[in-house]
Amino acid sequence: MVWVWREHIGHFRQASKAGYRCVANPGRIVYSEHSASNETNAMTRAGSFVALMIFLAASVAGDASAQTPPAPEPDASDPKTLTGNWGGLRDTLEKEHGVTLGLQEQSEVFGNLSGGLRRGTVYTGLTTASVTLDLGTIAGWSDTTFMVSIIQNHGRGVTPNLVGNLQTISNVEATRGTKLYNLWVEKSFLSGNLTIRVGQEGANDELMLAKSAATFINSSFGYPALMAFGLPSGGPNYPLAAPMVRAQYKPDSRFTVIAAAFDGDPAGPGTNDPQIRDRTGTAFRLRDGVLGFLELWYAAGSDGEAGRPGTYKLGAWYHSGRFSDPLHDTTGQSLASPASNGIARQYHGDQAVYAVMDQVVWRPYRDKNRGLSVFALGMTAPDDRNFTSLFVQGGLNWAGPVAGRPKDVAGLALAYTNLGNAERRYGADLVRFGSASTPFRGHETIIELTYQYAVIPGLTLQPDVQYVINPGAGVPNGQVSPLKNAVAAGMRATVVF
Repeated sequence: MVWVWREHIGHFRQASKAGYRCVANPGRIVYSEHSASNETNAMTRAGSFVALMIFLAASVAGDASAQTPPAPEPDASDPKTLTGNWGGLRDTLEKEHGVTLGLQEQSEVFGNLSGGLRRGTVYTGLTTASVTLDLGTIAGWSDTTFMVSIIQNHGRGVTPNLVGNLQTISNVEATRGTKLYNLWVEKSFLSGNLTIRVGQEGANDELMLAKSAATFINSSFGYPALMAFGLPSGGPNYPLAAPMVRAQYKPDSRFTVIAAAFDGDPAGPGTNDPQIRDRTGTAFRLRDGVLGFLELWYAAGSDGEAGRPGTYKLGAWYHSGRFSDPLHDTTGQSLASPASNGIARQYHGDQAVYAVMDQVVWRPYRDKNRGLSVFALGMTAPDDRNFTSLFVQGGLNWAGPVAGRPKDVAGLALAYTNLGNAERRYGADLVRFGSASTPFRGHETIIELTYQYAVIPGLTLQPDVQYVINPGAGVPNGQVSPLKNAVAAGMRATVVF
């Protein structure tokens, strides 16, 4: 999500055109240099963290009696990568040595055609490299997997430079740099029905997800804007993962329970871009409170040739940190009032409840790879301590919309983020006390139309158009008047090597 700053006078300003994290802490914007000693300390913590996870994996490996089921044979006629099987080397590494290598490049050009901040075109890119190790094959630690990934962001984002909206146009936009993202070890128990994962990852790597929403490019279809603008440093979300522990239990084919706990602030306190505060992704913070999740999943329907499978989820999260009132100071005055002391009232803890639905509603006869699915997510949180109090997204996917092209996907979706009542009253008070000329608009809505075109194995082109209603929800961001509705259009190329 776009990194924005809310001062007590109610103006949103971009402290850095390259910043994309939401800062919840009120105060003055300050920049600091990133010293070489910080880099050295970060790498030292990285080594210690890896050693800790390997030790944990070794500790639990001896407790399991169940064996990992053999992986299915790959279909040589249906390669998944641009470079294929490397003359059999890829299979050899995976099957005989337990090593799976991944390399993906996502490059895109997006332009703002009207409205927003200004017209123009920018380039954005993300390179992701990963290594997954089957520690059963490598070290004899049955049912144990280790995974590490590194991300490299390049280019300039369309959101802060051209559109100025809250819900980031592209889910690969981030401050330019290279950092660690995933770093975890996972152990399976009870014949695979229970898995424990310890390490570092983003909250929406496994939580709050509708599979069908992954088609879309806007970041809100992966991580709710309510959290990005409410949690310290935006919460554990790309490109800033956080230390975590997760347990997932599947008692039968229908139900799954997942519980997770993350460090409450992936970058730590500060007023500059959180991605600069954790430049390498190796902060490994464990002293910022806890962000806890609980989700219950229910699988409906059948995934057979004529089946219409669906997944329904109920979830909640709780953050144990301290949060600022958007409207009132410590004396009960409006923060917009000239009589205010400028110190926001504080609350202990924040929480939200949410629900997710992802359902196939139609399939052609005897073709499970094509069909129409619908998805939705709704999340609500208290408005006395959150910038936004309601987030809703939903849409539909059509897999294989053209006969003979089963790997293409077309999609239409909407994401709506609603300012909380306290935030809107604050905007109204700014007008009442003469600090602003127009009240906040109350919501920002994204409508996205997209199409994934599978060119060849490992190469996908994705034209995309997004219509932004009320960019920035009418909240001043260095602008004299609210931004006009915007139209952003672009093309993404995804290459899986």
